[in-house]
Amino acid sequence: MPETAASPLHSGLFLDLDGTLADSLTALKNVYYSFLASFGASGDENEFQRLNGPPLGEIIERLRTAHKLPGTLADLLQTYSAMVSQAHQSARPAAGAHELLAHARACGLKIAVVTSSPKLYAQKWLAFSGLADKIDDVVGGDEVSAGKPTAEPYIRALSRLNCSAALSHAVEDSRIGAMSAVAAGLQTWALAPPNNRAGWPAQVVFIERLTDLLGRIPAC
Repeated sequence: MPETAASPLHSGLFLDLDGTLADSLTALKNVYYSFLASFGASGDENEFQRLNGPPLGEIIERLRTAHKLPGTLADLLQTYSAMVSQAHQSARPAAGAHELLAHARACGLKIAVVTSSPKLYAQKWLAFSGLADKIDDVVGGDEVSAGKPTAEPYIRALSRLNCSAALSHAVEDSRIGAMSAVAAGLQTWALAPPNNRAGWPAQVVFIERLTDLLGRIPAC
């Protein structure tokens, strides 16, 4: 019986959600400070930045340990998750999001969101923001056994969309997220200010805005 030729692998554009596709970091920072304040604890900018990237469960574990928060992990996670869900409802698409997604779609790229947030949260936000029809798939932090900075979230996204890592691009705004994308072999771009570029993987290319990619990902 003759062998069937394997389907050719696609090029893809894979985007983080919070702070990348969604302009949500200010709202999430308010969640972080408000959550800690409800227990009489205080946060700081450095801790918030370190917590930008990991799954919610890991964030709560770290906060519970660092600030000796009372209550079970499950109860704390439920409270924090509800606050994050509410915060997402006020977030708008990041500047240039519509233009970048339209360009990627016109160029035939597969498009996915790869986030540490639960998949349902991401899907609700995409629907709310009017971007759902521009996204082929969502990989949420609740779908993987090991989240960012491991390669698993991006490997899962590549597999689902039959994409080649070597032909695909990732956009992140956190060092942890960039580590995940680089580990999976994607060309990785990062939205990070000059004062937050220390300790990132050497393969990362920094950009100022999403529209900077219009001339850098494959042109039509």
